Amino acid sequence: MHCFSSPAKRGAGRRAARGAAARRAAWTRLLTACILVPTFTGLATAQSGPVRDTASGLTVVPPAGYNASQIVPNEIGTARISVKKPSDRDTGCQVAFTPLPQNAAYTQDEINGLTASRQWLDLARATITLNYDVLDTAPFAQGDIRGAALVGDMKQRPGIPPRSQDVRTLFFLLETPKGRTTTVCVGEKANFDARRTEFDAVAHGVTPPR
Repeated sequence: MHCFSSPAKRGAGRRAARGAAARRAAWTRLLTACILVPTFTGLATAQSGPVRDTASGLTVVPPAGYNASQIVPNEIGTARISVKKPSDRDTGCQVAFTPLPQNAAYTQDEINGLTASRQWLDLARATITLNYDVLDTAPFAQGDIRGAALVGDMKQRPGIPPRSQDVRTLFFLLETPKGRTTTVCVGEKANFDARRTEFDAVAHGVTPPR
């Protein structure tokens, strides 16, 4: 099954299939870890201006009232940046970049064709559904990069902190030839709709590695 509409590329279907499998595995690792925005360790000094990871090029310009700081990379992201209000404890946003070598075979326009497809959106939704009740799925764009935004509530399961039932999570997913940039924002259910505008501003302040 061909995910990219580029007939000039031989084996595009096989590469796309391998890419889909890699995305599902990476998303599963990411979403399993995102029960709440964690208490970050190894934080650099938070600042209200732009923060850039020099190795990957991931850059975040926090909106007014938010501070950004780099946090220690892990198996989820080789670059991670926290974007939070001073009053945030286990809420706020985290931006992570995950390299995807299989994406290097495609242009941004070809990747946009994939991320705009029903297949890709269904994969994103299905992966998030492993741990969340998905409430909304919508297209999302950052400049010329096309992706998706999904809203979900953590499923209630044994071992999941009770606190998880008080918050709602917003995922922004973008892909470039270098890999995937994921912005995960967590807010109180009671005021989530009001804070959604702030979270959108956080996501639009992210420049993924190109």
